[in-house]
Formats: sequence, C-alpha cells, structure tokens
Amino acid sequence: MKYKIIITAGGTSEKIDNVRKITNSSSGKLGALIASKIIELNDSSIEKIYYICSKNAIKPTNSKIEIMEIVDTNDLKEVVEKLLINEKIDYFVHAMAVSDYMVDFVTTATKISENIKNNPNEDIYDLICHNQDNIKTNKISSNEDDLIIKLKRTPKIISIIKKISPNTHLIGFKLLDDVSKEELIRVATNLRNKNNCDFVVANDLSNIRKGTHLAFIIGKDNKYIAATGKEDIALKLVKEMFKNA
Repeated sequence: MKYKIIITAGGTSEKIDNVRKITNSSSGKLGALIASKIIELNDSSIEKIYYICSKNAIKPTNSKIEIMEIVDTNDLKEVVEKLLINEKIDYFVHAMAVSDYMVDFVTTATKISENIKNNPNEDIYDLICHNQDNIKTNKISSNEDDLIIKLKRTPKIISIIKKISPNTHLIGFKLLDDVSKEELIRVATNLRNKNNCDFVVANDLSNIRKGTHLAFIIGKDNKYIAATGKEDIALKLVKEMFKNA
C-alpha cells in the first residue's frame, strides 16, 4: 500500500495592512524532521507527502515531497480542504503554528469614542465591536496615536480534517506555556478527544526556552511516550504512526 500524507509546518501570518502582519513564529524544523523520518523509515510505502508551510519555514527535500507555501489561515484552510476532498489522505500531521486570531478591522480610540457620543441610544458593545468607521488604507499611517486593532477568531483547521476525511489518521499538536505535566497532558487529551485525533504531541514552551524540548506523544489509549528534542520527537512519533501499518 502506498500512503499519501499531509504535513503542515511553520507559522501563519495575518495581514493588518500591506506592510504589517501578526505572525506566529515557528521555524518548521519539527515538521521537516517528521517528513524526513517518514521517508527514511518508510520510503517504499510512501507515494506522496504534501508539505504545507510558510515561506520561511524549514523545508525537507525529497522527490516524494511536494512543497505548498501558504501565508495566512484562510490560505491554509483552502489548500487543506482541496487536498482532503480530491485526494485519499492516509495521514495528516498538523504541526503548523496556526494563528488563533485574524484582523477584523482597524480603527482608533478617537473614532470609537466619537461613534459612541453620536449614538447615545445604541449598545456600547455593538458600537465598539461592529464599528463602521474603520481605517481603510493599504498602509496605516505611522502618525496614528491611538490605533486599535479588532481581532476575530480564525477557522480551527484541525476541527475540519476528520469531518471531510474520517478515515485519515490525524496527528495534532498542543503547545502550552509553563504548566504542570498533568495539565499539559489533560489539555492535549481534550484536544485529541474533541477533534478525534489518533495522536497528540504535547509541548511546553517553557521547556523549549530552557533548551530541553520535552514532549509527550499521547495515543487513543491514553498512554503516552516521552521524547526529548525534536529529533527524538520526530523519530518516536513516526514509529508510533506506522506501528500497525
């Protein structure tokens, strides 16, 4: 059997204007290592790896890997949906650091204040959150003193994967910061259950900052494997993914 695999890596950037962005920083190194380990350990079984990543992410090189660059979450959603609908994807490794928020509109405190004063009978929350007096320009002036950026949630990519392709083996990733091991595993397990993942890789940013990238690979049976360092995480994850293949 020949497998088709999607791996997402790197981070997304959400546009504020034509020169400014909100960016999730991720090198994509772990995603690249996972792709390389899949080829190294299962080369004869792999037909294609679709590697979806940001422009500056680290990229693996192999004739079986197709690089697909995206910018923001909507780009990612479009590419993922198209692949899942048109291809039989056996494994989906969702390692990308996807932005939780995107820009809804940009305005100023002055404009919002004036809007509230001019509409005294309107609900203040609605006037703030559904403000119509927005800054519409290709580049926001650097002279603005009281700029306000209203954000809205981005689509949750991990939540659509099994809905479109129920038989795809899904590997999710969860990153928290400075929590206990028990809390990290609990939150990652909730992510697994909510999105019907086969595995979730749980990371703590505080460990990464200290130079000790400790992660836990949590399976459907609630058992987990500890791994230290990106190389070890990639190797152990790929072995678990293909253990029963």
